[in-house]
Amino acid sequence: MLLPLWAADYFVSPSGNDANDGLSEDSPWATLQKVNRTQFEPGDRVLFQRDGVWRVPAHSFVGNAVLHPSSGNAEMPVTYSAYGEGKKPLILGSVSASDERDWLEVSPNIWGTRPTVTTFGDVIKCELSDWGFHREAGAKSNLKVETRENDPPVLTIITEKAGSAPNHIQLWGHGVKPEELPRTFAFKFRARASIPFELQEVRILQSGFPYHSKTAVVSHAASLTNEWQEFVTVMRKNDVEGERFSWHLNLGQMPSECELQIQPIEVSEVEINDSLSLLVDVGNIIFDHGSFKKFHRCGIKKWSLDDVKKPGDYFYDASSRRVFLCWPENPAKTCQSIELAMKGHCVNHGGKHDVIFDGLAFAYSASHGFGGGNCERITIRNCDIFYVGGAHQFTTENGIPVRFGNGIEFWCSARDCLVEKNRIWEIYDAALTNQGKGTEENASNEIGITYRENEIWNSEYSFEYWNSMGETRDILFEKNICRDAGFGWAHGQRPDPNGAHLMFYRNRAETSNFVIRENRFENSTEVCLRMDNDWREALTLDKNTYSQIPGKNLIRFCVHQYFDAASFTKYQKELGMDEGSACVKSEENP
Repeated sequence: MLLPLWAADYFVSPSGNDANDGLSEDSPWATLQKVNRTQFEPGDRVLFQRDGVWRVPAHSFVGNAVLHPSSGNAEMPVTYSAYGEGKKPLILGSVSASDERDWLEVSPNIWGTRPTVTTFGDVIKCELSDWGFHREAGAKSNLKVETRENDPPVLTIITEKAGSAPNHIQLWGHGVKPEELPRTFAFKFRARASIPFELQEVRILQSGFPYHSKTAVVSHAASLTNEWQEFVTVMRKNDVEGERFSWHLNLGQMPSECELQIQPIEVSEVEINDSLSLLVDVGNIIFDHGSFKKFHRCGIKKWSLDDVKKPGDYFYDASSRRVFLCWPENPAKTCQSIELAMKGHCVNHGGKHDVIFDGLAFAYSASHGFGGGNCERITIRNCDIFYVGGAHQFTTENGIPVRFGNGIEFWCSARDCLVEKNRIWEIYDAALTNQGKGTEENASNEIGITYRENEIWNSEYSFEYWNSMGETRDILFEKNICRDAGFGWAHGQRPDPNGAHLMFYRNRAETSNFVIRENRFENSTEVCLRMDNDWREALTLDKNTYSQIPGKNLIRFCVHQYFDAASFTKYQKELGMDEGSACVKSEENP
C-alpha cells in the first residue's frame, strides 16, 4: 500500500515508550492511552506489534471503550493494523486478577478482589462556596444556599417532582481549578435527606460543551437518611484540558417531595492503591482463557452476595468496586489466568468514518467487541473477536436484570460498512448485528452493510437484525460459516436462552434488498432461522445450507410456525424463502 506523502505510520509495542515519536519500529509508543490521545490524519496507519497484548488499567477504565479510533476520509482512511511476526496483536477489555495477591478471603470460600487502600493527606485550599442549579424536562426543584461565616454553605434542594433522567436536576459548584489539584484527592461532605436514597458521586465536569468529566471516581458510597452523615468521594484526575470547570452532581432521580441538604467540608490529598478498583460492572470472568473445566470456564453472574454459593458464582459490588467469587481456595492458585471483563467496548466506532481495522484480535470486553452508531465506511477485516459481552445494561420494572454484548454492532444509522474474513466466537448475544431504534427526528438508517466470509461459532446468535423508525437497505450476508448457535459460555445463565443463526426480531423499518446467500448454518440450541414478523418481500434467502441437531426445529416463523429438517421443503413452498437452499444431515452433535 502506497501512502500519501503527508501520511505516516505509527508503531506501538509493549516494549515501547510513549515519549518516543512512534514513527519507526525502533521508536514505538507503548500504550493505548497514547494512541487514544493522538488525533490521526487521513491516510495514517497505527500498527501494533504482533504477539503484543494491550489493556488499560482498572482505575483508568472510564468512558465506554478501550480503543477510540480517529476518522479518515473516503480516499484516505485511517488504518489500525499489525507489524512484525507472530500472533495477532491482542487488545483486551478486561482487568487481570491472576495473582494470588489480587484476592482476599472475606468469608469461608468467598474471595474478594483486593480493595482500594486510601491514605489521607493534607487539606487543599479549594473554592467550595459558589454553587448554582439547573433543571429541565419538567423536573420541579429549587436550591437555597445558606451561607456561613467560617464554613462552607449548607445547600438545600427541595424537589417537588423528580426528573426522568439523572441530569434533569443538576447541582454545580463553580471555580474549580483541576490543574491545582493532586492526581488523586478526596471530596468530603455532610448530607441528609427527608426521604432516604442513594446519592450519586460528585465529580468535576467541564462547564461548557461537550461537558467532559475531568475525574474518574475511585470510591463513593452515600446512603442518605434523615440524619446528618459524613461522606467521602475519592477521585483521580483523568484530564485537565479546557477552560472552565465545576463540581457537579446529578440529582434528577432523587425522590419527589424530598428535601436534600448537603454541606461541602473540604478537599484533601490522598494516596491510593487502586490497581483493582473496578469502576464499572464486571460482566464476565474468564478462567484460563476459557479452557478451565473443573467448575466453569466463565463466572456465573449473580445479583447479590447472598446468592454467591457455588464455585464459579460471582457478584460485582458497585459500592466497593470489587468482585466477590465463590471458590474453594485462592482462585489464582487454581487458575493461571483470571480475566475480569469490564463493561465497555473494545472499540467504539460511534460517529466515526473511513476507518479500517485489519489483522487484530479483540477479547474480554463486557459490552461489544466493536460498538457504536452513526458511522460510515467502517471496515473490519481479518480480526479475531472472542469472549465478549455480559455487562449489566438495565433492570426491568419487575426486577429482572438485562445483560448485553455483541461481537460487532452497528447501532442505529450506519452506511457503507464492510465486515469480512473475521473469526468470532463465544459472544453473549450476536456475533454480527445491525440494529436500531430511531425517532422521527433522528431516523435509524442502515444502508450498504456487507458481511462476508466470516467464521462464527458458539455465539447465542450468529447474525441479529431489527430496526424501527428508519430505512434498511442493501444489506448483504454471504459466504459465512456459522456453527453451534447457543452453545456459548452465556447460554445457561441468560434469562432468555434460545440460540439462532439468523435472529430477526421485529422489523418495522422500510426495508429493501436484504440478501442472505451462500452461507452455512450448522446446529443451534433452538432454530437456525427465527423471523418474528413477516417482511419477506424485502428479504432474499438463497443457496444457503442448513443442518440441525436431530429433534431440533430448523425454522421459526412469526412466533408460532415451526419447520424441522423433514419439513424443509414445505417451508420453501409455503413461505417462498430459500428456494435455492438445501437442508443436509447434521454431521455431529455438539
